[in-house]
Amino acid sequence: MLYSHDGIHDSQTHLASPSYFYEQLRSEIALATRSAKPIALIKVVFENLEIDQVRAQDILHFSFELTQLTRKEDCIGRLGINEVVIIVRDGEQNAELFLQRLLTSTALSVNHSLQIQMAIVYSNRDEDALKLLERLDRAELQGSYTS
Repeated sequence: MLYSHDGIHDSQTHLASPSYFYEQLRSEIALATRSAKPIALIKVVFENLEIDQVRAQDILHFSFELTQLTRKEDCIGRLGINEVVIIVRDGEQNAELFLQRLLTSTALSVNHSLQIQMAIVYSNRDEDALKLLERLDRAELQGSYTS
């Protein structure tokens, strides 16, 4: 992956670069600790069912559609070729509603060619970014969706 000259965005998708995402995550965790309102992390993994790898145009289309479904204040980080993580800071109920909206969106599947899987975790008090991300990695992906 390449990053834009500002180091903040992935140059292909314009989503947050990993380093910027981790900085934002640490900041959001600190804010959540002070306010006693947990944040949610939603991991979205997508694969092309028709071929062995995800095509560049699939990544671009998926990223664009994802930004259309999220709010500007939600940080979306591209952490892998076919993996993004979204920081949601509106509490558990709103995060669950947002997750359901993503799961039912037909736009993310790129004409039904992508399999979309998601997982969600909520921050715990006194949990750092690394532990939260490790829990997210271990979280069970919610089904296989081809919208």
